[in-house]
Amino acid sequence: MSRALVKVIASVVALTSSISSASEFNIGPCHFQYLEPCSSDTIQYYLFTSDNPEGAPVLLDNIDPHVPEGVNLTYQNKMIVHGYAGNIDFNATKLIRNAYLRQPATNVLVVDWGKLSKLPCYPTAAFNTKQAGECTATFLIGLKANHPEFSCRDLHAIGFSLGAHVLSFTSNALEKAIGIKFKRITGAVYEVRSLDPALPFFATARQHWKLDITDADFVDVIHTNAGVYGKIETCGHVDFYMNGGQNQPICENDS
Repeated sequence: MSRALVKVIASVVALTSSISSASEFNIGPCHFQYLEPCSSDTIQYYLFTSDNPEGAPVLLDNIDPHVPEGVNLTYQNKMIVHGYAGNIDFNATKLIRNAYLRQPATNVLVVDWGKLSKLPCYPTAAFNTKQAGECTATFLIGLKANHPEFSCRDLHAIGFSLGAHVLSFTSNALEKAIGIKFKRITGAVYEVRSLDPALPFFATARQHWKLDITDADFVDVIHTNAGVYGKIETCGHVDFYMNGGQNQPICENDS
């Protein structure tokens, strides 16, 4: 993305952050949403279960989600939110999802907000974290309304890169709407082999615009590319700096 386009998008982000009306428009290939209705055109919610780990995911309605008969929502529930340039098929999303599905009695929700976080649109993707996060809170509230056995609070939320900050908005919106927040958020990322909350635009952002210890009872964060694509500052109750937190050895597949 050119510097000129970055400046234009950054100016729009700064302007729109000060207004309360809904907005949706494109700047070149970059899609921008603010306070818009939560549409399945831009955000999708998929359900996987360890009872059928190889089965096709179930696409749930954004506002009025109903899970199929036989899905047990009293299982341990995980929710994965990808980051910049990700989607449901992103490698890190699949790796994390499949690891959890190897555990018995586990459901995995995957939030696909790829249309709001696509390349080469980092500035708009960063701002769209608010839309994605608040829509995800609306989805979870709807899931709880239709399935009282489901617990928003007990849901373990995992977000990498910008997805970590999406979860900050989700937890804040849940607390505002129904008075609860997540028990646990794990902040992670997959940017240049890193596992941190995204750094650009979030290094000095206001507290409620980024992942921090107020977003859940327990926030654990894994730093692997700190100071480059990931945040170097501590932002969880526990922060892990793998191999010093900045550079990681190349992963090799011996098989």
